[in-house]
Amino acid sequence: MNNKPVMLYKTLVFGVIILMLIGFCIIPNDKAYSIKSIILSDYGSLSGYVNDISGSPIEGALIRVHFHETYEEDYSDSTGYYLVTNIPICYCMKNTSCSKEGYKTEWVLLSIAENTTYDFVLTYGNNPPDKPNIYGPIRGKPGVEYVYEFKTRDPEDDDVSYYIEWGDGTNSGWTDYYPSEVMVAISHTWDKIDHYPLRCKAKDVHSDESDWSTFPICISKNKLFDFNLLERLFQKFPYMEVFLRIIKT
Repeated sequence: MNNKPVMLYKTLVFGVIILMLIGFCIIPNDKAYSIKSIILSDYGSLSGYVNDISGSPIEGALIRVHFHETYEEDYSDSTGYYLVTNIPICYCMKNTSCSKEGYKTEWVLLSIAENTTYDFVLTYGNNPPDKPNIYGPIRGKPGVEYVYEFKTRDPEDDDVSYYIEWGDGTNSGWTDYYPSEVMVAISHTWDKIDHYPLRCKAKDVHSDESDWSTFPICISKNKLFDFNLLERLFQKFPYMEVFLRIIKT
C-alpha cells in the first residue's frame, strides 16, 4: 500500500491550519476577543450603612479608617449610607470607627479589599475620656515647685481639658484643651506639710467628663533650714557663736 498520498494529504491539512492561524494573527478582526492582563488596584474602599438599634438611618455619622498614622473618612448621608475611598490594600487589619455626638462610638478591625462593606449600629450614650494617668514625684517638700504630668485617652480622639484638685485647698480649674493621649505637664508648689490625695479628671469638647483619678502625695515633714532661728539662738547663747568660730579655725 502506498502511503505517499496519505502523507501528502496530512501535510496539506497541517499547512492549511498553519496558514489559518497566521491569517488570524495578521488580519485584524474586530469581533475577535483577546485576553487582557488583570491589574489589581492598590487602593480599596469601605461602604455600608449606619443605623440605630431600631433600624433607623443615622445621618452625619463620621466613619474613619485608620492606617499608617493617618486616615480616610466620610459622613453618612440621610439614608445612612457612607463610602470611604483611597484606603491602601495590605495584609493587615485596620482600625475603623463610627461616631456621632449622642451615640457611643463603635470600633472594629477590618481587612480592607477593593470593595469592602460593613454596616454600623450605634447605641445612644456618650463616650467620656478615660480616667487620667498621673505621673510625678510622690514625695516632696513644702515651698518647692514640682511638675506633674497628666495623660488620658478620648474614644473619639477629641481634645481634652483637665481639672486638678491639688488636695491642699487649691485647684487648677479647667485647663486649656490638649490633644488626646498627649502628656501634659503642669507644675504646682506645695505650701503645707501633710499627706495629699491629688485628684484629676478630664472632659472632651462635648463636655463629657471622665471619672476621677487619685494620686497620693506625701510632703516631707522636714522643715527648710531656718536662718532666723539660728540668729535667735546666737543672741540667747552668745558662746555658741564663739564655739563655732573656734571649730571653724
